[in-house]
Amino acid sequence: MENTFQTSFIPKKPIVPNSQTGRRSLPIGMFPVFATILLILTILASIGFFLYKNYLIKQKNELSESLILIKDSFDEGVIKDLEFFEKRIIATKDVLGSHYILSPMFILLGELTIPSIQYKEFSHSTDDTGFSVSINGVSKDYMSIALQADVFNETKGKYFKNVVFSNLVKNEDNEITFDLNFNVDPSILSFEKNILLNQDKKKTDSDPLSDNPGTN
Repeated sequence: MENTFQTSFIPKKPIVPNSQTGRRSLPIGMFPVFATILLILTILASIGFFLYKNYLIKQKNELSESLILIKDSFDEGVIKDLEFFEKRIIATKDVLGSHYILSPMFILLGELTIPSIQYKEFSHSTDDTGFSVSINGVSKDYMSIALQADVFNETKGKYFKNVVFSNLVKNEDNEITFDLNFNVDPSILSFEKNILLNQDKKKTDSDPLSDNPGTN
């Protein structure tokens, strides 16, 4: 019997290209692309900073030249007069800042003093503790002195600090003599501050649209 062989030319597996002749090219990675873009941006930023720096230097030089021209345009005598005027203003402010005015203190002291208390002698001094006042007075009795001390401790008497009554002695008229000492808040003695307050008060009084507490 004759042997027969059946041959099939249809491959049963997909044909795989040869690793040497049919190799596919791999895609380029994204990292080199990002690195290139970053390098370009860095170069552009460096150029921008360099140009901006030169621009600022140019502007500075132009301003310096302008200031020199302006300075040269002023008369030297005018500059000296302005400097002298500035020194006088500073000296005037220093004098006003250190000058005391006593009238506000006397007004407040009169408002705080009760009728049974009388002041006979008054003296004041300025030291490291501030503005100090010493008073010799007469009281109707001991109770009046106690009442007067309470008045000084009220809110309206806050400008008088460290109020002390001492040397209480009954005289031949059955009155109580005493010494009174206290420190005064410098804010009510400031000459400059009182001038400003008076100016504000005049403006308020002259302004017809200002609020008047006495009217509705």
